[in-house]
Formats: sequence, C-alpha cells, structure tokens
Amino acid sequence: MILLWILTSVLGGITFAQEAYEYKGCYRNLEADVDFPVLAVSHPSSPSECIRECGSRYYMFAGLMNDQQCYCGSEYGRSGPSLGCTIYCVAEPTALCGSLDSVSVYSTGLKGPSPPRHIQLIRSEPGALQITWEPPNVPNGKLIAYNLRAVSLTSHASGFLPTIEIQVQGGSSNTTTMRGLQPGTNYNVSIVAVNTHGSGSAAYSTNWTLIGQPDKPDPPKIVNKTDTTVTVVLAKGSSESGPVSRYQVVVVRAGTIPPTDSDRTYPGYEQSREEGLGYYVTGEFEAGDYERYKTFTIGDGRRNGRFYNAPLDTRSSMPHIGLIVTSEIRDEKKYSYSELTNTVSAGLEAPKPRGASATVVVLYVAIVLLGVLLLASVLTYVVLRRRHARSRAKHSSEQQELTLQGPVCEVDNMAYVPEDVPERKNHYQDLKSKVWSIPKNFLVIDAAVVRRGRFGTVHMGTVQINGVPKTATVHTISDGLLRASEKKAMLRELDVCIRVGSHINLAGLIGTCETPESLYVVIEMPPQTLKNRLLAARSGDPLPPNQILSVGVSVASALLHLQNHKIVHTCLCARSVGLESDGTPKLMGHGIAKYALEDIKYIRWKALELLNNEKWHQEGVVWAFGVLLWEIFSMGGTPYADLVGDDEVEDAVRRHVRLPQLRDMPDPFYEVMLSCWSTNRDERPTLDELVRIDTLSVCPITSVTEPYIPELELN
Repeated sequence: MILLWILTSVLGGITFAQEAYEYKGCYRNLEADVDFPVLAVSHPSSPSECIRECGSRYYMFAGLMNDQQCYCGSEYGRSGPSLGCTIYCVAEPTALCGSLDSVSVYSTGLKGPSPPRHIQLIRSEPGALQITWEPPNVPNGKLIAYNLRAVSLTSHASGFLPTIEIQVQGGSSNTTTMRGLQPGTNYNVSIVAVNTHGSGSAAYSTNWTLIGQPDKPDPPKIVNKTDTTVTVVLAKGSSESGPVSRYQVVVVRAGTIPPTDSDRTYPGYEQSREEGLGYYVTGEFEAGDYERYKTFTIGDGRRNGRFYNAPLDTRSSMPHIGLIVTSEIRDEKKYSYSELTNTVSAGLEAPKPRGASATVVVLYVAIVLLGVLLLASVLTYVVLRRRHARSRAKHSSEQQELTLQGPVCEVDNMAYVPEDVPERKNHYQDLKSKVWSIPKNFLVIDAAVVRRGRFGTVHMGTVQINGVPKTATVHTISDGLLRASEKKAMLRELDVCIRVGSHINLAGLIGTCETPESLYVVIEMPPQTLKNRLLAARSGDPLPPNQILSVGVSVASALLHLQNHKIVHTCLCARSVGLESDGTPKLMGHGIAKYALEDIKYIRWKALELLNNEKWHQEGVVWAFGVLLWEIFSMGGTPYADLVGDDEVEDAVRRHVRLPQLRDMPDPFYEVMLSCWSTNRDERPTLDELVRIDTLSVCPITSVTEPYIPELELN
C-alpha cells in the first residue's frame, strides 16, 4: 500500500507538470510590497485548485503561503528570491506551498488581459455603431491595442454578410466607430484587449444598427381611368436595410414637386388641402396585405386606413401617382419613393377637351407627323455614324478595350500622353499595355467602403500574385458616371502610379481589373502604418534605434525616386508610410493612391510658403520629411499638439516657431530637422542628402513627452 501511495504521488506530480501552468520558484513576500494583492481561497485543497481559481480571475500567477492561503497576481519577485518555501502541500506532497514569509509561485498559463468592461453599442447612423468600453480589471502588463469584431446575427439582407474586424491602437483608447456594417442588422460585437504578451479574453455585446432606406420601388402602372378614379398596379417593395412594413399611395397634382427625404412623412388629403401642399397620401396598408391591395383604385371616396381616398377630377388635370415603401422598427421610420406616373408613358390616352374643333385635330396630326420625321432623322444619323465608326476601325489596329472611353482630345499632356504622338493615337490602349490586367477570379473585393475617393469608392481586397494572396486597396471607378474633366484628372493620377514603376519602398500599382460597368485599380496596402507602429511603441513595444534610421532612409529613398520621375508627394506623414510584415517601409499616397489614406489635416506638415496656397514643390516635401522625423522620435506624437486650431498653427509657423527638440533626440538629428524647416527653401537639404542620414547615430528612446491627439490631425 505504501508503494502504491508513492507511485500515485509521483504520477500525480508528473501530470501536474504537464499542464499549462508551471512552478516559477520561491520568493519573499513582504507586507509593504505585496506581489499578490488578491486573496482567492483561504484553505485551498491543492495548488491545482489555487491555480484554477486565479486563472478563472484572469491572473497570470498563483501564490501559495503556509499551505493555507491562495493569492493571485500579475507579477512576482519584486522582493527577491527566497529559500523559505519549506512547507509541502498537504493534498499534493510533491508541491511546495510557501511558508509564513515566502510564497510559492505558479503560472496559470494565462498571458493576455482580462475582458474589457461595460461595453456599450450606440446606434449613431445607418451602417455604423459607436462603441465604448472600459479597460480590463487585470491588464497583466501594458495594454497596446484592442481588437474588435462584429458578426451579424439577424439581418434583412438577402446575402451573406462578412465579418467586420478593426483594431484600435493604444491602451488608453476606449471608444471607436465601427463602420461598414449592414443597416437594420443585429450584430454581436466582441472586444479583445491586447498587451505586450498577447491577446486576452473577449467581452461581448449585441445591438441593432439603424435601419436604412428601402429599395426604390418601381412606379405604379396605370391600368384604368375614369373621370374621378385611376386604377393602378403597385410594385412590391424590397429592402436589404430593414423590414418592409407598409405601403402608401400618394397623389401629386401636376406641376408640384414633392419632397423625398428618407424620414419625411406625407400628410393626408384634409391636411394637404388646408396647407395647400399639392400632394397627399390617399391610401395606406400593411406589407402583409400587399396581395389584397396590389391593384389599387384611387379616388373611390372611401377611407383607406387613416387616409381619405378623395375622388379625382381627371378631366381638368391628370394627377401623378406615386408609391411610398415604409420601413419601420420601434421608433425608426424610413421612406423610399417611386418615380411618379406619367399618363403618356403609361400607355393611356390623354383626356380630350370637349368640343374639340377641326383645327385642334389638324394640329394633333401635324405634331404626330413631325415627331415621326424627327425620330426617323435620329435613327438615320445613328446608323450612318455606326457605319462610319466601323469604317474607321478597319483602318486602325488599335481597339479600345478599357472601360475608360471617351474622345482622345480629353487627355492632355499632364498625364502620360507624349507631346509628339499623332492625334488619333489610342491613349487608353497605350495605358493598358503598361499595367497588369488582373483576371477577375484573382481579385476578391470587400463589400465595405473604407473611403470615398474623388473618382469612386475605395475598398480593401486581396489579389492572387503567383498563388500568394496579397492585401491591397481597390479603387472602384465607374467610368460612365465621370465627366470629361474627371476622366482627365483620373488618368493623370493613375499615370503617376504607372510612371514610378517598381521601388522597394513604394506601395506600387499592382494592376487593373475590368468589368463592363467598372474599372478596378488595385494598389499595394501594407498591413500596418508607421503611425500605428509608433503608437504601439508607447505601450511597451519599443522601436529599435536602427529601425528609426531605416524608416528615415527608406522614405527619403522613395521620395528621391518620385523626384526623379518629376512627381511631388503631397501628403507625407507617418500615416502615409506603410510597414510590411518584415518591417520594410512603403511610402503610400502618390497619384490615385492618396484617396485610400485617412483624411488628414496636412496643415501641421506644410511648409511656410505653402501656407500661402503656393503650388507644392520638392522643397515643401523636404519640410514635411522633417516633421515626419519628428513624429518618429516622438513615438507618434501630434505636431504642435499645444495648438488647437489650424490658424494657430499657421500663425506659429509664420512667427518662426518650430517643433521642439525632444529629450532623446540627438543634436545632429535636430539640426537636420531645423534645416528642413528653413525659411529659405533653397537652404533646405536635398533628398540626395537626406538618404544619407543613416550616417548619424541614434540612442534608444526612453521617454514619450509629446501627446497624441487624433482630433487635431484628422479631418
């Protein structure tokens, strides 16, 4: 029996060692400097019980003293090691349980923070939730970020809704707005705090997003008319952004333009008559009664729901008929309006005035004949033009395959068009020959809109390059909706990305993908921005000094490459520098790519002369480069954080106020920055000189003195 007890104890000790926790050692535990502030169990049955209890409370370590007290904490050893853990645990004789003044420390296996607290989801706008929270009770180290994830639970959308994920940098952050959500959808939002050791446990909360407007319904179709009534067939409503709750049939007098706001309520006949509005609701019914009211007679003199269906006088004036589809949840209401009916397009004969004379009949006939002649002339012109176009195509080897179409004369020499090309050269085909035409099955585009650029929306996406998926931004351009001037501007900015070609420190153009409706411009997007990396460095993930030099040299090299191609970068700051997974810096925001950047107030990076609305130049880029170096040394601090308004910043720069030298900033580096901010632009260093800043030495940054105030930087 004794041998059996010994084997059992040994095997129990082996099993204990194989679990996630481990014995960390014996340490002194002074009352004035307690590492384990939380008494979890007064008389634990075993170390395993103490470890489980501390783990359930999200602490990293469990401490046992005198085999009677179980304590929990996030650190240990501040009072130094001890040899005083002489008491073995009664329930587990192979494990130590401390002593009166020493604690036996065990790891619980946890490293991340406890869940954030008091999550609130506020419905701020359709397709968005404003999220607030409080930090974890047990951070287990320095917090550096929060990961948020929204999963749809219930929705009125017909298709699959993707999961939305964002990261909020900074351990002190406690609010954000999650956009790109589907309106009228119940989301489960999880928040996970991240410290320097890893991610913690999630906290959850659910809420509905505000509903959006229903889909625009088709106009009613007129099927019958009398002197006092009009019978219409109503289209069935639909909505991806909320329920279809009810329908309203409206009457609009000729010559009246009714409002179409998504939250506008139309009056009934009596109120409209009193206020002289010229439009009113003549009938209303619930969505479940659609089949019953699908064919609706307007003007029958009855009450329909809350509204009086007043008789019409179609002989003197034929009114327009419209349909309103209503979406409603609780106190939320959204309306969507159809186009109004037109008696001619509906196929009905306009009412004839009584006593029409022979002259009127002759005029009717003349109008019809002239209309037929005009239509025949237009058709003849179209046919002749098509024949002429086919004839020209036979004598030209160029074919316009790009979605971008329009007269060649709209493209000027500020884009990629050389001066000496013949007038008939196909510039769109020339453009297409310079970029990779991405197969449609190689490109996956997220539905959520991350930015709205000048020429269309910007989405995140992935593109397959040699079988490897790469994250990218996708600029969606609907060429048919662009004006001629917008096409020219778009081609100029796209050509900037083409002309610079490939450079190791530039986020380059990957290619384009075409559909009959849109052109997709795909551009590299590194997984992290320099700004976010700097802010993370404030929470325990320091930036090595050699990386400071590497970023500075790389950005200067990228700017020099742009300068060699006669391109001026107009949005240089820490947010426009991306970092690849291996730390390689990539300058973003040149050409059309600038529309994928956050909306920044660049006033804090602008050179003195640019405050007078002078055109951007390379010396102004050098000024912004100096501010970027200051951002790096300040670990993402806001330039001129003590100045709130843009006018205050402008006034300070005009008075020769410059950004201060920081505590850990070497004198040679600050001298470089001051030279970048020289009042005389000719005295500023060149980019050829700035690429050699790695010859300077940098000390580790040990303190952060400048605050980061996002509302001063972002528009």
